[in-house]
Amino acid sequence: MPKAAAVQPNEWATTHDVFTPFDIGALNRVVLDYAQVELTLANRWYRRTALGRTLAVAGFSCTIICLMVAVGLGFLMLAGGIEDEALPTVVRAGAGLSGCALLGFFVPWLLTPYRQWDRTLNGIAVMILAIAAVSLGAVLVRHWEYASKSALAVPFILLAAFAVGVMVAHARLRSTEKPPVVSVESLSPRDVEILRKVRWRALRILRSRNVVAYKDFDGYDNASLDPTPSEAADGKV
Repeated sequence: MPKAAAVQPNEWATTHDVFTPFDIGALNRVVLDYAQVELTLANRWYRRTALGRTLAVAGFSCTIICLMVAVGLGFLMLAGGIEDEALPTVVRAGAGLSGCALLGFFVPWLLTPYRQWDRTLNGIAVMILAIAAVSLGAVLVRHWEYASKSALAVPFILLAAFAVGVMVAHARLRSTEKPPVVSVESLSPRDVEILRKVRWRALRILRSRNVVAYKDFDGYDNASLDPTPSEAADGKV
């Protein structure tokens, strides 16, 4: 699987080895490597009107709902939960909403500057492809009284093709280079505050995984964005 040239701080926190001593300097380096992307996205967000922000939140909520529909569709097809005239409509609507769920993750990534490999997007695409494949298998194996197999299979074939297309586009359109380097000295107070919020989210993930102790959380959160390794991490203490 490809790796991002600049890892998202949340992803770094999620994949950090729990047996490796935590170094706040390492997290700061990750935050600064990805800072150009985070600052660009933050500036876009702050430039939006209240209506624009509301629509963005509503769009993300709809994406999550569509994702839940996609999972439910897979279980529904496996269980054969619908055996009446509504089946073709449910299949088409479910496949369409599943595609919308994937689109809801793909479009924001496509609009992200310095697009990096995104494990979440790739995972969602693989999941949608698996749902389409499982549902297609259920269509071909089971006997359907109220619809032909071809009518039920086409939406899932299109959904699978769309998922594969997203995976290919994700691999081809990603950037293999890191965003421009950001130095702490060049950051404005507003930029520093934005990056501290990014680091705070990563620290919360690390705390939930017991990589960072609760008693140390505030100290790390209040630390500077200095990317140099701490003395403890270097074995000097």
